[in-house]
Amino acid sequence: MKMNRSLLITALLILVTSALSAEEPAYGGFSAEEAPWLKGVEISPIPKDISPVIPLKIYAENGEAVPATLTEDIPVTLLCESTIFDPEPPAEYKGQEIPNPRWETNPSPSWYFIDWEKNKNFMASTTHQVALNQMIVTPLMPTGKGAITCYIGRRMRYDLPEPGRTKVTYANSSGAKGVRVLDITPPTCGLEVSVKNGKSGIFWSVENPPNKYPLPKLADVYLSGGLVNQDPDEVLAVQALELGANMIVTPDQAAIHVNADSEINIKVVGGDNYKLDNAKLKYGICNGAGGEPAPVGPVNASEIKLSDINLPDEPYFYVDASDEAGNRQVIFVPLKVE
Repeated sequence: MKMNRSLLITALLILVTSALSAEEPAYGGFSAEEAPWLKGVEISPIPKDISPVIPLKIYAENGEAVPATLTEDIPVTLLCESTIFDPEPPAEYKGQEIPNPRWETNPSPSWYFIDWEKNKNFMASTTHQVALNQMIVTPLMPTGKGAITCYIGRRMRYDLPEPGRTKVTYANSSGAKGVRVLDITPPTCGLEVSVKNGKSGIFWSVENPPNKYPLPKLADVYLSGGLVNQDPDEVLAVQALELGANMIVTPDQAAIHVNADSEINIKVVGGDNYKLDNAKLKYGICNGAGGEPAPVGPVNASEIKLSDINLPDEPYFYVDASDEAGNRQVIFVPLKVE
């Protein structure tokens, strides 16, 4: 009997506890079982420290909507509209009165461009003098999904219920506009050439200056390796070529030197600042330089035996590359057969 009475009391306690738990209020959408650390904590619907969040809208310079499509390297002047620029702070926030509010500083806007595809953000900056609610934003990288954002903080002070006491807080305002950024930069490709069981050489291009606008863009072509010169650690530079479909390194500037019976391996280096169109990529050896490449021997071959090719008087290595936006680069580098 004692055992049965003990079991009965235990069962009743479990039932009572369960009933009480079922009647306990939820905490922020969680039950007491899900958030036991909040049990006994009273959360007021009115925040103790007031930090007003103020809406913000972003417009183009003329007050119209921000274009959905921008172009890389082309600056655009934007402006933001928010009551955080008003002479006086808000007197209430979410139904709560803010006693005797006053600003203590000027607004501090921060503009960013977000590249959602790469999950990166870039702070906008300008050397131009513009109004406090404006910014010249230059998207530096193309993207199919991005956003221009503005965040503004402003220090303010308000009175506390106790006489003579005040509280410092910050008002915040932010907004964003989704945009895509068009690609106007051609690829920057080159080749790595190596002789079977022998030396190697490499050439590649680098946009210089970066983010140049207006067009055309310029690039430097760099060459190094034992097939380029006697010192494999030395780097030759051919400067200020127009980055595009007619990039020619002349024989007096640099060349790749190989023997007539060489078996060479070829590999593409470099790429594009956004998305290379691999279906249009072509490389190999061609006759002369300039215009449309006239291939000699196999195209896009990783291995070439020079004795199998009827080489012209002026052979060149070439790379013909396009990106998905249609920008094209064709680069020619002399091939010297010894």
